[in-house]
Amino acid sequence: MHDRIIQEAINLIHEKGFSFTISDLVRNLGTSKRTIYQYFDSKDSIIEAIIEELISEIKLKEQHIYNNEDLSLIEKIRELLICIPEQFQIMDFRLLIQLKKLHYNQWEKLNNFISHEWDIVIELIERGINEGAIRKINIQLFIELYLGAINQIYDAKFSLKNRLTMSQILNSAIDILLNGIYVE
Repeated sequence: MHDRIIQEAINLIHEKGFSFTISDLVRNLGTSKRTIYQYFDSKDSIIEAIIEELISEIKLKEQHIYNNEDLSLIEKIRELLICIPEQFQIMDFRLLIQLKKLHYNQWEKLNNFISHEWDIVIELIERGINEGAIRKINIQLFIELYLGAINQIYDAKFSLKNRLTMSQILNSAIDILLNGIYVE
């Protein structure tokens, strides 16, 4: 039941955003509030479980990408930088803004993960520099540029967030960061 609650909460987030209620969850699951509260003490704890699952899925996906010998070094870096679990790819960035507004502690946990979990990417970029596949760059600056692009998307004034999914925005941003804007 724990997993069903989480999955249905994810479905409701896709449908209603983070403003869904426990009553919505109860109705969709065909259960009682008492049952929900046997597994979670609040809506916030449900959101926390979803964020923990998201982070766990990203870590698993990162390991899979890192160990995939069919991908080139550059392909691995690209895939790592756009890594979003499948069930979250269709979400748009307005939901992250809602998460920050309505469930700040959970947003903070996700934001800390995005801001600090860079070991695999750094290792691959360093390997690329050493092998001559990537020109010598300031890796920390590259990371800051990436994070700056992501944080800009959180801004309420960011006009593309209403027309593109997280996956589309990340793919475009990474394309520009990795390939630049010029044609050779």
